[in-house]
Amino acid sequence: MRYRWIIVLTLSLVLGGCGEDSTFYSPPKNPESEPFYAQQWYLKGSEEFIQEEGLSPDAHIHPGDLLSRYDGSGVTVAIIDGGLDQTHEELQKIRIVGYDVATGKEDISPADSTDYHGTAVTGIIAAQRNGKGIAGIASGAKIVFLKYKREMSDGETIALFEKAEELGADIVTCCWGTYHVSKAVKDYIVHLAREGRHGKGTLIVFAAGNDDREMGIDESAIPEVIAVGASDGTNHRAWYSNFGPNLDILAPGGDYGLGVTTLDLSGEMGISTENPDYLLFDDPNAFIATSPAAAIVSGALALLLQKYPEITREEVERILHDSADKIGEIPYDERGRNDYYGWGKLNLKRLFLSAQTLRR
Repeated sequence: MRYRWIIVLTLSLVLGGCGEDSTFYSPPKNPESEPFYAQQWYLKGSEEFIQEEGLSPDAHIHPGDLLSRYDGSGVTVAIIDGGLDQTHEELQKIRIVGYDVATGKEDISPADSTDYHGTAVTGIIAAQRNGKGIAGIASGAKIVFLKYKREMSDGETIALFEKAEELGADIVTCCWGTYHVSKAVKDYIVHLAREGRHGKGTLIVFAAGNDDREMGIDESAIPEVIAVGASDGTNHRAWYSNFGPNLDILAPGGDYGLGVTTLDLSGEMGISTENPDYLLFDDPNAFIATSPAAAIVSGALALLLQKYPEITREEVERILHDSADKIGEIPYDERGRNDYYGWGKLNLKRLFLSAQTLRR
């Protein structure tokens, strides 16, 4: 199994449903109240930060005011990853259900400091709006964290997707891949994508991978999967991002010197060299890859399902494609896609506008 994250070590690169209308619903806190929001360039961040770092003013996902109106309440996001630091100050009050495929138990603690990836992914999706760190995109979502093994059999991989289905996942986020998905695993992923969510289809999001190669017969290349590549601070495809005919969309993943600001493991377990408990954009161990891109897409889709809980997977994929920004210099075909950018880069505001038009 290949893991879809990149750790920048100085000069080296290691690749590796209820809606908002509930009587009890209250709008989420403004993301700008979080101390590190200014450098969350993928959510827009601050104009000063964008100018200082020389970023494209369009490198973010164009959230408009949606992050202040929606937080993923009523949506369940399953994350299949290596381990989660539930003691982190940004995750302590989130609704989290854990399951470890190796033990069958609820303990999903990270093994050591190298096992930070699941915490970083979860932070992008669901970090609390608590005035302490970053703004999670869908901080009101319920998280089902499914802990994988470094080497898994087909049966164990299927068991994780079965658990996601059993626990009512609306979205399943996967930042790993094998480049050689078996028929049994593919069949179950297709089943869940078509039949999950009471027949509306579970949204299964896979990172496309970081090897600057064709996706081939990877899990991310299954047509029913939402395959996510990475864009950089210049608003182009990140050089490492995998490509192919089944790539759906890009989202910010960063590059050297510009990571996706997120959570590190707490205390001495963390790998951050600059700020305890957080991986900032310029940390030598910054979070850069298609993994953060997939997490961003998953968080955005949680907001969409909060607003439109009855929308189907096929409808989501259609509007995700139709609303994407056509970035880069590679021509798009008559349908509006190419193999390196998919249908373009995620634009959250346009995604909601497309859904509004579709669901009228």
